[in-house]
Parts: sequence; structure tokens; C-alpha cells
Amino acid sequence: MEKLTAAQQQSVKKMSDERLRLKLVEAGYEEDVVVAMERETMLSTYAEFLASGGVRPGAAAQVGYDPDVEAQKLAFEKQKWEAQLRKEEAKREDKLRREEARLRREEAEREAKLRREEVEREEKKAEREEKRIDR
Repeated sequence: MEKLTAAQQQSVKKMSDERLRLKLVEAGYEEDVVVAMERETMLSTYAEFLASGGVRPGAAAQVGYDPDVEAQKLAFEKQKWEAQLRKEEAKREDKLRREEARLRREEAEREAKLRREEVEREEKKAEREEKRIDR
């Protein structure tokens, strides 16, 4: 406890037993061991933890950053992102193809309708011409 500042000492002393247990378990201590500790043991253990800069005494130092692992993660994320882009692009292209096909179909239907109407006009014109000749 002596290694902590006065404010830290006061803060640790004010913690409830349950809060101390929670903090120690979060720090990596075994829950069974922490539950069996007396309050004074929990206080001193947590104080040692804080004094060591948040590193459990006797714990192996963990490497927080591995450039190779980070590069692999980044490459994986990039691949996921590119795959998502390809998927979205394929959807857009498919939608565009369907829309173009629909427009071509509609245009063909309009042209067919115009041809039918033209044929009907020609037939009516021929009928009128025939009636005129018959008179």
C-alpha cells in the first residue's frame, strides 16, 4: 500500500470487498483464490497490482502488439471489404441488366403495338378505298 499515492490508497481502502474481488478477477487473479482472500490480503494484493502499473506481479509480460498479426488482421479485413464491394457491384450490375432487359421488352412491345396500329390503319384505309371504288 505504501507504494501508492495517498489518493490511490484512500480509493482502494474505500472499495467494498465485492468491488475488490471484481477488480482482482479482472486483473487476472483466479476467482477461487480471490474469494478465499481476507480483506487485508485483497487490499495489499490490489495495491501491489496498481503499484506495478496494472501488471500482475509474477505474470509473464504479454505482447500487446505484434506487427505480423496486425498485418494479417489488416489483410483479412481488406479481403472482407473487397469481397463485400464485389458482391455489391455484382448486385448493381444484375439490377442494371434486369432494368435494361425490362426497357428493351417495353420498347419491343411499343414497336409491336405501333406496327399493329399501322396495319389496322392501312386495312381501314384499304376498306374505305374499296368502298369508294364500289360506289
